[in-house]
Amino acid sequence: MPYLAFLFICTVWGASFILMERASHALGPVEIGLVRMLGGALVLGVYWGIFSRQRERIKLRDWGHILVVALLANAWPFVVQPYTMNQAGEHAYFGMLVALVPLATILVSIPMLGILPSRRQFVGVLGGMGCMTLAVYDGSARGISASLLVLALTVPVSYAVGNAYVKWKLDHIAALPLTTLFLGLGGIFLLPLQASPERLAQWHLAAPAQPYDWPLAIASIAFLSAIGTGVAILLFVQLIKSQGPLFAGMVTFVVPVQAILWGQYDRETLTTLQVLAIGGVLAMVGLVQWGAVENSPALPEPLTE
Repeated sequence: MPYLAFLFICTVWGASFILMERASHALGPVEIGLVRMLGGALVLGVYWGIFSRQRERIKLRDWGHILVVALLANAWPFVVQPYTMNQAGEHAYFGMLVALVPLATILVSIPMLGILPSRRQFVGVLGGMGCMTLAVYDGSARGISASLLVLALTVPVSYAVGNAYVKWKLDHIAALPLTTLFLGLGGIFLLPLQASPERLAQWHLAAPAQPYDWPLAIASIAFLSAIGTGVAILLFVQLIKSQGPLFAGMVTFVVPVQAILWGQYDRETLTTLQVLAIGGVLAMVGLVQWGAVENSPALPEPLTE
């Protein structure tokens, strides 16, 4: 059922930011993104090959679309998120920014899917953008550079574009092979970067000079790869295909709240302005998402046939 998958994704992705922070004790941003994607692809690939009877013939024209999503909605955000968190020294604030995904989805769905927002959705987008302006101002007041904030804001935009692109160009391909290819190609794209450690260090993308907490870092990235990336993204793609990108993006209604709670567990700063901003954004997301489940016979594809 859509809501069971939704709750699972919310729970796992809500913890993903603290898991990335723990993994960064021993791994660099590129390594975190690389292991997440290849590990997730491996888990899904094994399941696909051994337990699933799904067989999919990918047409030549589809490979280009798959590569776009792999790079834009997987490789890019999976590196940018741990990078911005490391540079700012906190994870809750950047977890909060994913609340923009459903609002950005409404905007990108206009040119990509030809779906015009309703009056309520339009009000929600404007209100959400206004609240997020407060969040950006709060980050700036706390010393986060403008360039880092702009880079962080590309993450929800890339997710929104990728989600809409899946529905637009790849809705005819089953979720299991599609997700496996997204993650595998995204990971392969990052492999050449590992061949230039000097360049990674110059760009602040390398592993810490003195890694620590290896057992915790390995456990965190293992769980994040297999469950938080492989299984969760598979379910997310199924939601996109069955319920549409707007409903699927509703997971960001819950994820920021969990990210803030995990931030409090790590004793990160929580300002009044930050609470007001995220509260306003979530209210706007709730406004545009109310009753978003499509009344159609389509259900998420089963993991097996």
